[in-house]
Amino acid sequence: MKYIVLSVLALALTAGFAFAVTGLIRRNLTRKPPLFLHCIISLLLMTTIFAGAAAIYVSIHYSADDEALNTFSGADTPSLSKTEGSYFIDGAGEDTALIFYPGAKVDPEAYFPLMKKIAERGIDCFIVKPPFRMAILDADAAGRIMDKYRYKHWIVSGHSMGGVAAASFSSKAPDRVDGLVLLAAYPNQQTDKGIRLLSVYGSEDKVLDRDQYNNSRSLFPPDSCEVVINGGNHSGFGNYGEQRGDGTALISRKKQQEQTADAIAKSFCE
Repeated sequence: MKYIVLSVLALALTAGFAFAVTGLIRRNLTRKPPLFLHCIISLLLMTTIFAGAAAIYVSIHYSADDEALNTFSGADTPSLSKTEGSYFIDGAGEDTALIFYPGAKVDPEAYFPLMKKIAERGIDCFIVKPPFRMAILDADAAGRIMDKYRYKHWIVSGHSMGGVAAASFSSKAPDRVDGLVLLAAYPNQQTDKGIRLLSVYGSEDKVLDRDQYNNSRSLFPPDSCEVVINGGNHSGFGNYGEQRGDGTALISRKKQQEQTADAIAKSFCE
């Protein structure tokens, strides 16, 4: 709520400033303002309104719950550390790492429980911290992580809109990606045939557009696998509460995340 209040206040102050400036300009003109000045004033006001609306939109987000925030509170492994632009979950793995793009407007920390489960199965994990919690604004984040770390095999992954970002990166840099894991997501362009794709979604997911998903199957590479989690929903991959418009899960988040981690390990560790 505090983010909404601050965004509305910022919008009001900016709009007030814009009206004050345009009013001052009008009062100091000795004759009727020319057409171009009217256009500039209108553009200024429209930009102000648009910027304020965008600020309000991105400030309303899904927060990580307490369980997620306390995932790494103990001294056990895997361990969590911060890197530039991401979180790093260091497990028992040595040659394979997964780079994860969060869902739109979801705290990256909400995926701590899932990433820990994956790391426990032998795949180190990075969680991208995208600008404004919108992974699509920084789809190339995986490339920067790959430049800094040396793993033999790289998997890119994402949830919902984050999956679109992951698929976008894999399409632009297929020679750097061995696997693509989409959680309740689908690619928007052809996936290279040399990339192994794993698609996972819940049977009760009401957010994922099934028609679009089915249409996107033509973009899957030949070596693809689909796992449907019976009783799972859209928000069950993360710990951020219930997502608007989602179906009611018939299994716990923990069980959905365990099955997801198992599917990833089976596809890339066996």
